[in-house]
Amino acid sequence: MGELVTISIDSAVAKAAAERAKEQGLTTEDYVSQLLLRDMERSAAEKSILVYDCAEPGSEFVLDREEGESDDSYRDRSSHLGKLFP
Repeated sequence: MGELVTISIDSAVAKAAAERAKEQGLTTEDYVSQLLLRDMERSAAEKSILVYDCAEPGSEFVLDREEGESDDSYRDRSSHLGKLFP
């Protein structure tokens, strides 16, 4: 693991990484290192899911009910989304 590689990162991605690092009380270098280490620990078959919430803090999110959806299904889906996007 002594080989060094140079990668290019879009400026918007670098800015987002710096903001996330600051939110977590980390340096940008430590934050990016954590991400890379986590990625290297995954097996090739393991999937990852990236969740991105583009809504601004304080904005109202209204969950639309799907056609023919039961009350239980709607409550379950609403509960899951509420946990992901508090």
